[in-house]
Amino acid sequence: MSLSLLLVRHGETPWNRERRFQGFSDVPLNERGMRQACALARCLRARQIAAVYASDLVRARSTAETIAREHGVEVRVDARLREMNQGALEGKALEDLLRDYPGLLERWLAEPAEVRMPGGESLRCAQDRAWEVVQEIRTAFSEGTIVLVGHNLCLLAVICRAVGLDLNHFRRLRIENASITEILFSGAEAVLLRLNDTRHLEEQLREDDSR
Repeated sequence: MSLSLLLVRHGETPWNRERRFQGFSDVPLNERGMRQACALARCLRARQIAAVYASDLVRARSTAETIAREHGVEVRVDARLREMNQGALEGKALEDLLRDYPGLLERWLAEPAEVRMPGGESLRCAQDRAWEVVQEIRTAFSEGTIVLVGHNLCLLAVICRAVGLDLNHFRRLRIENASITEILFSGAEAVLLRLNDTRHLEEQLREDDSR
C-alpha cells in the first residue's frame, strides 16, 4: 500500500506579483491566482482524492476550496501549514530588508535553516510544524491520494524532510505558484515522483499573455 501526497502551492497573490514577503499576512489571491486555482481543480478532477488539507491563510484556503469542490470533500484547515512567519519583514520588499536589516540576507543565503526572521520564526520551525501534519496524514491514511495546499517556503521545507535533503540546501528545489509536487510514501520510504509540475497552467498562461 502507498500514499500519494500532492503538495500544491497556492495561486498567485498581489504580493507575489510585487515580490513582497508574505509569511503569516493574510493576502488573498489575485485574479490570475483564482484562474490558477481553477486550472488546478480541472487538472486534479480525474484523481480519486480522499482528503484536502490547507493552511488557514486565505490564499491557500481559497485554492484548496476550489480543488475540494470537484471531489465533494471539505477542506481540513490547519494553521501549522502556514508559511514561515517572517515577522517584521512581512509586506516589505527586498530593498527594505537590505536597508533595515544589514547582514540578514547574507546569513539567510549562507545557512537559512536556523535564521530567525525579526519578530518571526526560522525555516526549521516552519518545517517542524508542517511535518507534524504530514505525519498525522500518514497515520490517518495508509493509501490513496491526499492534497495538501500550502506555501512556498513551508512546502519546500516539507519536501526536504521527505527526501532527506539538508534544509540549508532548500534552494536546490523550486516550486511556483499553483504548482503540483507529488511524493509517494510506501512504508518508511518516500519517493519524489514529480516536482513543480505546472503543465496544467499552460493554457491559462497563453490566455494571460494574449491580454
